[in-house]
Amino acid sequence: MFTPAQTEELLATLTAPVTEIDCGTLCAPDNDGVPICCDKSRIVPVLYKPEYKLLRARSDLWRPFRPETEQQRELGQDMRSCDRLCECKGVAHCERDNRSLACRTFPLEPYLDHDDELVGLVWNMDFEGTCPLVGSRYKVRKDYIKQALAMWTKAFGWSEREHEFYVGHSTTLRRSFGQKRRKISVFTPDGIRKMPTSRRRLP
Repeated sequence: MFTPAQTEELLATLTAPVTEIDCGTLCAPDNDGVPICCDKSRIVPVLYKPEYKLLRARSDLWRPFRPETEQQRELGQDMRSCDRLCECKGVAHCERDNRSLACRTFPLEPYLDHDDELVGLVWNMDFEGTCPLVGSRYKVRKDYIKQALAMWTKAFGWSEREHEFYVGHSTTLRRSFGQKRRKISVFTPDGIRKMPTSRRRLP
């Protein structure tokens, strides 16, 4: 996967917040004061194994995830060998410099076009209805988009496996949106692009 130096660089590349607002204030009031993305009973972070090792060397913020329910125990059954389920000490103890890439990228993911080229970011639709940002009209910061794309460009350059993983994600997203006859909203440094789901609709 990634070397320690590469992992360090990926973390250093993406530091900007997703939006101008503190998005945790949107969902925390209805979740006992805890942002949904920081609530391990709702969402469990997945870290790269080298990333977990690096962050553990920096701080005691992270530890292996400790499942409490049968459903949680099943989470790791189909995980990739390069990944690890983790949990942090909680939002009250957050250390911004030691946030995982899962924290920094949530709730967006890279989008690769029909030619497998990285063109922008899209909402992670797995969290539609869970995270209030997903599918919303809140503006994603331009500096965040630039940093996230720079980070993913490095990650894909270093790991063909990671590139192929998100090629698959993007293909699945196109299939889902195509069935609904919807275009995909892709965040780019130049604004939002409405991307077609099939080559036949490309200009």
